[in-house]
Amino acid sequence: MTYIPKQERVTKERLEVKIEASLLRKLERYCEFLESDRDYIVAQALEIAFRKDRGFSAWLESQPGDTRHLETPDESGKRPN
Repeated sequence: MTYIPKQERVTKERLEVKIEASLLRKLERYCEFLESDRDYIVAQALEIAFRKDRGFSAWLESQPGDTRHLETPDESGKRPN
């Protein structure tokens, strides 16, 4: 057993968005507040929205095909089974 766990490799893809200037300023301040990168803040905000939106979850479950790859990690960083 090692003291440091093996780093989990996560595939990331580039996303370009346009948002209102005031929202961008607020995002920048939030990043400053949390001492975190934009990528992290935006990803976490999306994770929260997806996890809390029951309508989206119900709709996603009703879609054909395997949606397990769309499951997001829980707070521990582990994907649900």
